Amino acid sequence: MVIKSKSRFFFRVFFPIYLLVVFLSTSVLMISPASAGDNLYLTGILKRVNVKEGTIVVDVLSQSCPGSRVFSVNRASALQGQEEGKFSFSINSSSCKGSVIYKITSPIVRDRVRKKE
Repeated sequence: MVIKSKSRFFFRVFFPIYLLVVFLSTSVLMISPASAGDNLYLTGILKRVNVKEGTIVVDVLSQSCPGSRVFSVNRASALQGQEEGKFSFSINSSSCKGSVIYKITSPIVRDRVRKKE
């Protein structure tokens, strides 16, 4: 009799909770890849800031996008005075093509490159 009541309790309380957790976690796993955007993470040295156009010129050091590139930023004025600073950032693309101006999604200033005296 005791065993029967425990199994009923389990199926009435814990089993529905278990099904809900499984359903929600499966739903999240199915939705998240569809909504995930590809970003390319780069490192470079800031060369110029153009506040009027909202762009910056970065000498990219990363192998996936090497060379001097122009990027769009939300607040270029916040980067003024940080020229020659080395920082890492991500762009809103999974690849880097020559003359395309990509938007920087998360600039992170890392350290300052010492100027040669």
